[in-house]
Amino acid sequence: MPYYAHTAEDADGTRLPESSGKWQPLAEHLRNVSELAARFAAPMGPEAAAEARLAGLLHDLGKYSARFQARLRDPRIHGINHWSMGTLAAATTHKHLPAAFAIEGHHTGMPAFAENDAETSLEALKSRLKNLNSPDSAAKLNGFPESLAQLTARMADDDVFVPASPTPAPLATTPAALFATALRTRLIFSCLVDADFLDTEAHFAPDQAARRLPPPLQPESALAHLLASLAAKSSEGFVNQLRRQLLQDALAAAERPPGLFTLTAPTGSGKTLASLAFALRHAATHNACLPADDPARLRRIIVVIPYTSIIEQTARIYRELLAPHFGPNYVLEHHSAVAPAERRDDLKADAEDESLRRARLAQENWDAPIIVTTNVQFFESLLGHRPSQCRKLHNIARSIVLFDEVQTLPARLVPSLLSSVTTLVRDYGVTAVFGTATQPAFAAASAAIPGGWSPVEISSQPKIMADGLRRTRIVRRSPAQAPTWPELADELARYPQVLCVVNLKRHARDLFNALPPEHRFHLSSAMCPAHRQQQLAEIRRRLNRAHPEPCRLVSTQLIEAGVDVDFPRVFRAAGPLDSIIQTAGRCNREGRQTEPGQVTIFRPLDHAMQRGTYEQATKLTEAFLHEHPDADLHDPATYTAYFARLYGTLGPSSAQDDPAYAASAKLDFPAAARACSLIDDGTRSVVVEWGEGKALIAKMRTQKHLTRDEWRLVQRYSVNLYLSAYTPAFARGVIVQPLPDTDFYFWNGHYDEQLGLGEPSLDQLCQ
Repeated sequence: MPYYAHTAEDADGTRLPESSGKWQPLAEHLRNVSELAARFAAPMGPEAAAEARLAGLLHDLGKYSARFQARLRDPRIHGINHWSMGTLAAATTHKHLPAAFAIEGHHTGMPAFAENDAETSLEALKSRLKNLNSPDSAAKLNGFPESLAQLTARMADDDVFVPASPTPAPLATTPAALFATALRTRLIFSCLVDADFLDTEAHFAPDQAARRLPPPLQPESALAHLLASLAAKSSEGFVNQLRRQLLQDALAAAERPPGLFTLTAPTGSGKTLASLAFALRHAATHNACLPADDPARLRRIIVVIPYTSIIEQTARIYRELLAPHFGPNYVLEHHSAVAPAERRDDLKADAEDESLRRARLAQENWDAPIIVTTNVQFFESLLGHRPSQCRKLHNIARSIVLFDEVQTLPARLVPSLLSSVTTLVRDYGVTAVFGTATQPAFAAASAAIPGGWSPVEISSQPKIMADGLRRTRIVRRSPAQAPTWPELADELARYPQVLCVVNLKRHARDLFNALPPEHRFHLSSAMCPAHRQQQLAEIRRRLNRAHPEPCRLVSTQLIEAGVDVDFPRVFRAAGPLDSIIQTAGRCNREGRQTEPGQVTIFRPLDHAMQRGTYEQATKLTEAFLHEHPDADLHDPATYTAYFARLYGTLGPSSAQDDPAYAASAKLDFPAAARACSLIDDGTRSVVVEWGEGKALIAKMRTQKHLTRDEWRLVQRYSVNLYLSAYTPAFARGVIVQPLPDTDFYFWNGHYDEQLGLGEPSLDQLCQ
């Protein structure tokens, strides 16, 4: 009898009969997936490619069962596990544990290896393999009676054979080696998941699959366009001289071998474009002697940023520079928390479930030459275990990863996050650059990072550059001078152009409402990205020195890291030291004032703030400044001393004290994913009826699905709510899920043109 992997549909989504001749043969699907997976793994080395090919050949072994084939003909048949017998074959017949994990997880998420607690005892891989070796328990687990021998015989009869490969080395035993094994397993898992989804897409949605043809990186040509653009800018003045020096430093450092780098440069030094120049020159240099199809070539640039506000700006800068030459798909902007994703109910879903398949085909796989994404998206994927999280990971290998504003990484997760990066650099051909104006003293945490921390600095003179770009004077007011919001509003109203950064959205709203209505603006994460961009465009227009207009901006800290605005006067509510310095970077940014711009640090009467690390870092900052009242807040050495104390106080003393590291070193993939949460409360993305968000909501309500391009657009019209806000809002109907089996929610309450989600009940609760 013929064996099939998938049915077929017409253009309207109606299932076609088997007699149409358009169902996908199972042998074809297995071969396609194995070759794609091997190609994706090739940049990781020949052993990884062989392991990914093995996973691809075995991932759907259970589809050779009679009951699964009956399921394709009769959708009423359910409860079939068509992957776990492939897991058994990979683990026992071929002795490849990463391939076994990948196969077991490619629909449901990778499990733990051993039973660490009651929650994982039924899902652990060891238990699963034990049950699969028992005919009775295997039949109950899989939903069909065929044995491994019967299934592999049918596969051989279908002319699908697993090539011989060397037996892998025994499983490592040290925590550091096991942590590296866990990362390798996630990468193999990524290769399988992406290959499976892409071949499924090619079958069900060939037109969509045909559009997945992003241009190559072309680093030489892209660098030429970048340098031409920079050369056209003014070269006059000391600030521009320092920017040119940083650019030359970046181009020179790019000639060095791939590895780990830091780029310490103050705000306004041209760091964003200098780091891009480094990446393009680095790729051009190291690809020069390699054939176009060599898997060792550096393939893409991934820019990792803490906040969506900076993602929007950075992606816009790169698109304006490069899209006219390389097309709209050259730069991909990928936010966190906005993507169709598996839900718990999907863990038991059949592969032929239409809504789940559509969601998976819309998930990102980072196939563009330049990716701009968030810390959350990058690191929570790198330590994740679900298909939607991990699909993209194989595209990190042989990439240049530019981490911006790295001081925002949580101290409690430094061992797992930095160990992941150092492993990518050591084993997978990645070059990583950690750039910021306030370089954290990760060296102070090196005892907790297996292998230590020893990057190469790109800037030839960070201290001189910091002194040369000193454009502000930071004044700290006594806590006894704590103003109310109306009192502060009266002071701000005296300045035609002024920025005030506060710690909470509630504070931003209260201060905004206390200001005179004329010429006031508000920015916070309660506004969707497209709305914030509209506001920033108007703010920048008013700040134009050729035609200045009054502009009083109240913002949360989202503006302080990398958002390109230049105010003559800035106020900052007391917060962590790095936040204070970043806010100062929005004052006299271009150095055009004859005197340094003044940045005033104050403690408001309502001194509430985010609990947890942010509050602890603020208290530590106050103690640090009390002990060092004359500290030069522009000197990189000050940041080094501050971060050394921060990591000594808040960071783990060893890698095993980091729960994400410890779980990975036990191959407990679900526990590692749970522990690696960069946002303590977790978030849920909610689409708002603003701009094109209205049309996206309407389409989801009527047509019940979105394309991948539309999911990308969703990012620009969404607000991320902490779960503590999302849950009650959903319960009372303010948040609506138009389709029960799709991860799409929209805001059905008021959305303010100035404040966004301005409901008082949502105080402090948006990301």
